[in-house]
Amino acid sequence: MPNLRTVIQETHRTLESASIPDARLEAEVMVMDVMRMPRHAIFAEQESQVSPQQQEQLAAIVTRRLTREPLAYILNYREFYGVNLLVNPAVLIPRPETETMVEHALFMALMGMESRELVIADVGTGTGAIAVNLAIHLPAARIYASDAYDATLDVAAYNVRMHNVADRVTLLKGDLLEPLPEPVDVIVANLPYLPTERIPTLQPEVQWEPVAALDGGADGLDHVRRLLSQAAESQEDGDNRLKPHGVILLEMDPEQMTEAQSLASEAFPEAEITVEPDLAGLDRVLSVSLAGNL
Repeated sequence: MPNLRTVIQETHRTLESASIPDARLEAEVMVMDVMRMPRHAIFAEQESQVSPQQQEQLAAIVTRRLTREPLAYILNYREFYGVNLLVNPAVLIPRPETETMVEHALFMALMGMESRELVIADVGTGTGAIAVNLAIHLPAARIYASDAYDATLDVAAYNVRMHNVADRVTLLKGDLLEPLPEPVDVIVANLPYLPTERIPTLQPEVQWEPVAALDGGADGLDHVRRLLSQAAESQEDGDNRLKPHGVILLEMDPEQMTEAQSLASEAFPEAEITVEPDLAGLDRVLSVSLAGNL
């Protein structure tokens, strides 16, 4: 039987020869899954033998991956901000860039935690990645997680239960802010923001993901416009969905940020509007603060 080192090397070469992105990392993740090993163990136990059954399981994973099916869909999970989340083809696969949204939401929420119980809305929750992590790190907060699709909410519901935050995360079905039953302090939203014509040009893995979770219309900003409009209109007619001191955080493509800032300024002329970079230093999160801070 081959040892762990050999199996990882061979898997890496197979994936690399097929131009699979991050081939070495994916080879390690595949082997970790098959061997039921934590990451540190695959390096500490390089001489461990891989059984024929494990080799067969690995071969099945590699075969699917060579069709460019995303590894997260094959394994049915993705790690995000330190927690594993169920994923399937009904939901967008959480990206590392979105962790910037969690970081900034936590920072802003903690700034205001001493004075009041925070109410947060995760709009377009998808897997529930943002809502689950905010609930884990903000045990005193109440969180609404909304989405427009039953299949998506089924995935979010599983992740909410799996991480034992169902007592603080309420799932809602509806269009953007419409299902919110009360005004919230913070709105976080990773909405579809890809321009329609760009989607067919993206890497093959993205073509497996739900179009509704990617397509933001002609310029990618359709959903952002509607969310800002809903929030502003609710302020004007007294049916507030965002509290007077509230904050909106939107994940964006860096190339869209200038236009998104203009949209936010039009909707909320008195708000403080700032942009937060991701770990790569790219403009990633648009922050619209109605009172400057929480």
